[in-house]
Amino acid sequence: MICQQIQNGSLPLGSQLPTQKEIARAYNVSLIVVKQAWSELINAGIISSQRGSGSVVCSVPEGVSYGHTFRGITRDLQDASVAIENRILEIAPRRARDAQADGLSLPAQHHYLYISRIRCLNNRPFNHEKIYLDLSFFPDLQLTPQALEHTSLYSLLNVTSDSAIEKVEAILPSADLCEKLQIAANKPLLSVARQTFQAGKDSPFEYCRYYVLSEYFGEIHYH
Repeated sequence: MICQQIQNGSLPLGSQLPTQKEIARAYNVSLIVVKQAWSELINAGIISSQRGSGSVVCSVPEGVSYGHTFRGITRDLQDASVAIENRILEIAPRRARDAQADGLSLPAQHHYLYISRIRCLNNRPFNHEKIYLDLSFFPDLQLTPQALEHTSLYSLLNVTSDSAIEKVEAILPSADLCEKLQIAANKPLLSVARQTFQAGKDSPFEYCRYYVLSEYFGEIHYH
């Protein structure tokens, strides 16, 4: 959030930052989380901090707004001229009950294609997705890891989505997510359960549980 305010000019160069305690109260997060973010900003040269005089903005971070639309993360970041890497962990048929472990409720009578993948920017993992595609929409679907590594999933499916339902929660990562995303156990994540609908359809073609570093998705834009 501090980075966003610096990027959009709300906190210009040379401006005094609120105290860490004020930030923690304003955004309802623990002081430990704020201290960790503060250290990262100092190490990146974005802010400087001196005992007795507080912290000031000393540089503007480079980057893009990693918002996402119904076209999918890969398409959005490609359009923003950002190189994204997809690491495909698994592609396999699954049944509805298999998704219960991921907190997803799927129609029991349908069959699904399961995709597990990690998304990376600049060789840094920022997102882990567990996707269940309803094969009643794609009866002859065949996907390869090679295709998914370089092409948007929605492009491969040749679908246009116009609505979605998302439930977003803030969590601390499991040991498995710490390993996959190369993060510490006290690093907060956003956990998102999503159902995505094709244009003109009443039932979702995609069910997804994904975990994302919050600094990469501070904004969500739906078109």
